[in-house]
Amino acid sequence: MSIAAPDEIAFRYTAVDRTGRQVRDVVRARDARAAARALIGEGLTPITVVEEKKAVAGGSNRDLNFAEKVAVLRQLALMVEAGVGLLEAMQTVAAGIVVAKGKAKFEAVITALKRGDRLANAMEVHAPGFPFYLYAMLRVGESTGRVAEVMQEAADQMAYEHKLRRDFIGSLIYPAFLIIVALIVMVSMVMFIVPKFSDMIGKDRSRIPYLSQVVFGIADFMNHNILALGAGFVAFIVVTVMVLMNPSVRVQLYNVARGVPGLGGILKARELGSWAKVLAFALSNGVGLLEAATLARQAAPPGEFNKNLDQFERDLKSGVEVAESLSRHTRLTSMDLSLIRAGSKSGALARMFTYVAEGYDSLLRDRLKTLSAFVQPAVIIFVAIIVATLVMGIMMALLSVYQSIA
Repeated sequence: MSIAAPDEIAFRYTAVDRTGRQVRDVVRARDARAAARALIGEGLTPITVVEEKKAVAGGSNRDLNFAEKVAVLRQLALMVEAGVGLLEAMQTVAAGIVVAKGKAKFEAVITALKRGDRLANAMEVHAPGFPFYLYAMLRVGESTGRVAEVMQEAADQMAYEHKLRRDFIGSLIYPAFLIIVALIVMVSMVMFIVPKFSDMIGKDRSRIPYLSQVVFGIADFMNHNILALGAGFVAFIVVTVMVLMNPSVRVQLYNVARGVPGLGGILKARELGSWAKVLAFALSNGVGLLEAATLARQAAPPGEFNKNLDQFERDLKSGVEVAESLSRHTRLTSMDLSLIRAGSKSGALARMFTYVAEGYDSLLRDRLKTLSAFVQPAVIIFVAIIVATLVMGIMMALLSVYQSIA
């Protein structure tokens, strides 16, 4: 397949193949008729042939979502594996992207490749938003000449993580529904029901229990400041979104999250699994241990773990054994370290790091299941406590008034 001539135009088409299956893709030709003739020559029956620029104009102004990123990597891997040049493969894939921001990023990557930049650097600079390990894996692929295999491996890992994320989010739908319903109930009670009982009690609340005073006080405050509270909530959301757009803030929040019970264990398992997988892949493709360690460190997000891996590289330069250094600077288990010692002695270090990566993938899956199983009852208990507190505050106040009258 040759690179398209400068005067050729990209056309997005829908066609039917000889088996009756509908096909959607992009073809390059001088005009729409030439594109249709090319499709017919390939045994396809064209249904629609639309110039790519017009198709993009109808697309949304957004970046690629996670599933689309996986699909793009798999397309690139397939084309490069089939012998298509990297630049041509990137141009073909970019032509098929219909979301404006995602297309612009890949066009910037293509421009960087034409200037002579390496793929990993071009992707990291011009196509941010992929998982942190992708760029390190691309460097491994460029070092070993196995870019297609690396892209497929990265796409499989992303698809695996995407499935875990979908399963975890799916398990949180019911707790989220409970929280929304509970918020609606609580706000309704505080805004409409509690004030009616507050009027019955009167302004003198010294006779009612302290819990009832707090409940009625909160209701009074919310009713008297509803506009200010609404504006404050909207401002909080806007400021939070703007702050989270700052990369340094995200790094700090990530480091804080690593110390949160439950969530921290999930993040650490993901870090160790991704690092071990890249290290194993590099070693299995003939990269030296020190260079492989450097490439694998780039698969770790900025923070404590990344700094510890830097110390691991220093130890390797000093002649310290792999397992001994990792025992100092990482949280690998004794079983992991035993596997690595065995790999060092037998010359099967790459295989052992693969086993370590698979172990942490399994641990990540188990911890996500545990967290989702914990969240549901925790949310139910929390909602029950809040609603019970409101009801008790009202009932205690009424009982106190009744007893004073009696």
